[in-house]
Amino acid sequence: MEQFLALPEGITSADTFRRVFEPINPKVFERCFRRLVESIVETPGAQLIPIEGLTINGSYDKEQGKSALHLVSAWSSEHHLVLGQVKQDDKSME
Repeated sequence: MEQFLALPEGITSADTFRRVFEPINPKVFERCFRRLVESIVETPGAQLIPIEGLTINGSYDKEQGKSALHLVSAWSSEHHLVLGQVKQDDKSME
């Protein structure tokens, strides 16, 4: 049986998430995340790492002439974990 997160006070607001995540230094977070992944992924053998390119819907801004956000992601199938994402300047995904 699936268990879901109980939210007796309701869903957390976007402002609360912003206040929690805004002060986090991205470089420090990346270092900590890499250490976490290294502690989980101990298997030195080969594993399948799918690489996927995607465009985030609604991420463009026509008024400012900004195109949609394009990302390339690496996924560990074995560990069900996103290993990394990189923003691309255009949709070429090269």
